[in-house]
Amino acid sequence: MKSDPNFPKLPSVSELLQHPAVEKVVERVNQSTIAQRATGFLTELQTGWREASEDATMPSLSQIAERLAQRLMGRSDHMTPAINATGVICSTRWQMPMADCAVQEQLRLAGEFFERTGLQEQACALLCDLTGAESAWVVHSYQFATRLVQETTADLAEYAGLVDPKEYGHLPVCTLSSRLQAGANLIVCDGAGLLGGPGCGILLGHQKQVEALRHHAWADSAAADALQLVALIATLAVYRRPDQVAHQIPVWQLLSTPQDNLKQRCHRMATLIAEGPSVSEAVPISTQSTWFASDSMQLAGPAWAIQLKPANLTIEHFVRNLEKTLPRVVVRVEDDVVWIDLRSVFPRWDQPLIESFLNA
Repeated sequence: MKSDPNFPKLPSVSELLQHPAVEKVVERVNQSTIAQRATGFLTELQTGWREASEDATMPSLSQIAERLAQRLMGRSDHMTPAINATGVICSTRWQMPMADCAVQEQLRLAGEFFERTGLQEQACALLCDLTGAESAWVVHSYQFATRLVQETTADLAEYAGLVDPKEYGHLPVCTLSSRLQAGANLIVCDGAGLLGGPGCGILLGHQKQVEALRHHAWADSAAADALQLVALIATLAVYRRPDQVAHQIPVWQLLSTPQDNLKQRCHRMATLIAEGPSVSEAVPISTQSTWFASDSMQLAGPAWAIQLKPANLTIEHFVRNLEKTLPRVVVRVEDDVVWIDLRSVFPRWDQPLIESFLNA
């Protein structure tokens, strides 16, 4: 156990709550719980440090703040968040995180009474303005939208959005605007695809086709709910400021990350992970990895990854251990090698990812 003279000075509750990682969470949490959770968190940290071995290293202020941010949001009994280190960004497996502005708008309104009227009109007006469509309609899911158009010649563009990945050095995915300009009369896409919004079904195109669907027999049960709409409106508003898209929309934060940035993070993380007792080898490597996977096609692009081999465990056992950590770590396994692909890893997850491998 450490003696008091060697005990480092922890940040105060005030310092932690003013840290950027915590500040963005504070607005989302009931104010009466913040000080209580922060104080309890620091007490646990202090106790853990006193009982730690002599060579243990105190986390930095940024690392402590990130952990507190997670604590303030609380843990779910129903769903465990995951660090997606597979490299795959868009697929049926993963629900991409939404932009902070969309999440904040949902949280701001979900705890209060608010009027639902006008939300559909706002969302549709933004969609038409940003794509050039004559008309639009938002329904509760992409799957339901495809059922509505099964007797039409609609363009099923599940992952299409407002930005082409080609702008960031990836293979192209035709945007909604380009599809309309190419002559599509009716397009169906998922709000949670490259648009980066909430999961929902979006129909847009010529007014005649869209309005016909609005009078469909299932129309009353099809419309998106209010929380989907407020999140979609907040997300679409970001696209009116093109210089903010790569900073605020998570899917574009990942796809726009420069190769040099991935390379630097990859080399640093590989060095630290290789120090873990359960890892025999951790090698950074430049690669082409699949970032887009749908039933109809796959797209690969440049990335940096760490090839890793466990020391004293089988790969199956090692991977199972990773999925039991908090947060869970999901990797891909190819040719008896564990791959940590940073294309799908947000920088804020770098330190928790390293700690998960050190403890696997």
